[in-house]
Amino acid sequence: MATISVLSQNPPVTAPAEELPAWRRILIIVILLTGGIKSALAFTSVVPGLQLIAQEYGGAGGDAVLRAQFVVTLAPIGMALAGLMAGLIVSPTNLRGMMFASLAISTVAGLLQLVPMGYYPLLASRFVLGFSAVIADVAMTSILAAQFGGAFRSKLIGYRQAISSIGTVGTMLLAGALAQKYGWRAPGVMFVLPAIMLLVAFLVFDKPITLDRPAAGANDDGARFSIWQLWPLFLLSLLMSIGHTMPSFQMPFLLKDNGITSAVLVSRVPALSSAVSILAAFAFGFIYARLGAWTLVISATLMGLGFIGAGLAPSYELILFCVVIEGIGAGWTMPFFLNRVLDRVSPGARNQSIGMVQASLFLGHFLNPILTAPVRLNLGIHGTFITVGGALITVGVLIGAWTLSTRGTRRAI
Repeated sequence: MATISVLSQNPPVTAPAEELPAWRRILIIVILLTGGIKSALAFTSVVPGLQLIAQEYGGAGGDAVLRAQFVVTLAPIGMALAGLMAGLIVSPTNLRGMMFASLAISTVAGLLQLVPMGYYPLLASRFVLGFSAVIADVAMTSILAAQFGGAFRSKLIGYRQAISSIGTVGTMLLAGALAQKYGWRAPGVMFVLPAIMLLVAFLVFDKPITLDRPAAGANDDGARFSIWQLWPLFLLSLLMSIGHTMPSFQMPFLLKDNGITSAVLVSRVPALSSAVSILAAFAFGFIYARLGAWTLVISATLMGLGFIGAGLAPSYELILFCVVIEGIGAGWTMPFFLNRVLDRVSPGARNQSIGMVQASLFLGHFLNPILTAPVRLNLGIHGTFITVGGALITVGVLIGAWTLSTRGTRRAI
């Protein structure tokens, strides 16, 4: 595939290749930057209907809340496993095939939500959905990372996160309206979106994708880290992900405890978090270029303050205000870890490093209901938000102290 170039003042980091027609180049960029929307659908298609899912699959004598949350978290389990295996499944020689196949599978698995089925078949379909969505993400992000570098890549990764958040807002609000009127299965119809994306991909990726070799002078020095030397980044992405999913996984039940049960009102909270994240993500390249590791310190602190406030807020309006504070920090989380890892590995390790970031992030999604369940049962849902918020602020303080103590040294974070 020819080198993708968007702005002449921001050339790609690869050697020159055959130029593509403008329309095809634009569509390729659109696909690469909008690919994250299908992963967001794995959450937004069911989150507004969590209370309805708990009613349908709660069972007798069981924890209905936890069973409903597992419908959401089986997708992150598949995502985490796909991330761990991405280095084996996705390679520079099969990017196009993996993208096509994974988009097709995620479309079918997502549409199965429309089909009445038992609890465990539903969980299985959610697992397949998550696995295929991340394989597609790794393939798309690998192309983007190979074509662009430096500050411009940071901007593109921020833009990609912002576009994903825009998709999250739109699909969350639509899912809330559909679930309110037609039941929690109805939002599954939104998986026609990856089907459309697949058709466009067939059109624009008409030839096998080959990643050009880095041009002379590209940033590939010997100071790179190995994948396993970056374990602090993967651990932090796991911890931040546990907090990142609070608005989607736990907020519906905090609102219910406050007497708010409307699926439309419930859907507005994670949608607002995503909307604020959009603005934060668009600014990520600017912030990251100036603050580096301190970007994560600020992100963790803002998320923690927002969750503590939500746990203490007595009204729906105050909860929305706290979600705004949380959303600013959340908008920098994914771009930070993805960009930080790509800055620190060699081009040959990109697929595996991207997969490891995806795995750690989505494993955090899976662990959220498991780790918060004991806190929720003992302290209540409000106490859970306060506890998670305090933990995030502690993480921010520790990262800040470590950054100061290792100033001027070669470090993974």
